[in-house]
Order: sequence, then C-alpha cells, then structure tokens
Amino acid sequence: MLPRWLLPAYIGSAALYVASLYYAPYTGDVLLKVAPILLLLSLAVTGLRGRTRVLMSLALLFSGCGDALLARNLFAPGLGSFLVAQLCYVGHFLEQRQYDVRARSRVLLVFVVCGLVCSLILPNTGEMLVPVTLYMVALAMMGVTAALYGAASHLIFYGALSFILSDSMIAIDRFNTPFEGAQYLIMVTYYAAQLMILWGVMGAAEAPDNQTQ
Repeated sequence: MLPRWLLPAYIGSAALYVASLYYAPYTGDVLLKVAPILLLLSLAVTGLRGRTRVLMSLALLFSGCGDALLARNLFAPGLGSFLVAQLCYVGHFLEQRQYDVRARSRVLLVFVVCGLVCSLILPNTGEMLVPVTLYMVALAMMGVTAALYGAASHLIFYGALSFILSDSMIAIDRFNTPFEGAQYLIMVTYYAAQLMILWGVMGAAEAPDNQTQ
C-alpha cells in the first residue's frame, strides 16, 4: 500500500508542474518536473526489497534523468535514459510473468498501438531512425511484459498503456504532426503511468509469494 502522504504530495507536485508549463522554461523548472518522480523513487527505495527494489529504483532514476534532459531539449540523451528505464521495467516484469490466455488481448493491443505509432513516425525520424526504433521496441516490450505480469495487477498494465500513450504523443508531436496542448497531455499521462506502475508493483510485492523478491 502507498503511504497516505504519497498521493497528495505526488498529485500536488505533478499538477504544479503541469500548470507551470505555460511559463516554461523558467528557473527551477527541471527540479519541479523531476520532483514527482523523486517522490516515487524514495518510496521504491524504502518500500520494496531485493531485485524488485533495484530494478524499480533504477527505472525511476533513469526516468528522472530523462525528464531533466528532455526539459533542456536534449532529445537523444533523454531518449537513451528512458530506454534504460524501460529495460529496467522489462527486467522486473519478466521476473513476474505468467502466461495467461486472458493476456492475449492485452498483448495484441500493445502491438497494435505501437505498430500504428511506428507507421506514423518512423518515416519522418531521419537520422534518429535507429534510436527511435530501438526505443519503440523497448516500449513495446515493456507493454507486453506488463500485460503478462503474474500478479494480475490491472494497475501495472494500465500504467504501461499510459506510458505508451505519453511517449506516442511525444513522437507524434515531434516527428509527425505537432498538436495543441501536447505538453499537457504528455505530462499528465506520464505522471499517471509512473504512479500506477509503482502502485501496482508495490501491491504485488505484498503478496505472500513475492515477499522474498
């Protein structure tokens, strides 16, 4: 379970940053952007154990680094940082995977969404074709392994979908068709994704079968 202070602190700090996007860039905007992720990182470090703690903490750490880099328009380094974060999520999700016929529709949904986004953006990525393709593969892997998560946590899969949606909007806005309000939608879905994933993982970690992981 999440501590009582976490939700209001997380939602409040995330809402504050989203509301401030109109004024960005400004002094301290990077710290404010990363603050919600640092809250989740502190919870992962103190509330999880074993390999789960290591992988989730690394995923959030590299996510925070990616946030900071993207806030300064360092797209390629930011993409690389988020690539590592996705691989950390994949590493943990794989440890918890269970093959369930009910997961097939979820896996199919991930492939359809990621495939559609790739068809829209990859022809326009130019010299970024290889790194963007690699990232989309990692993002799809994260979604698929979340769909197979053994604890049957809907939160984790919904978080993964929200992450895919957020990153898809980044890609479409950057490489295909810029659209009004993109920054706001991207950050809302991103913050929701990170919260749901950690919340789901912490709930699964409390199950008796996962106490040693």
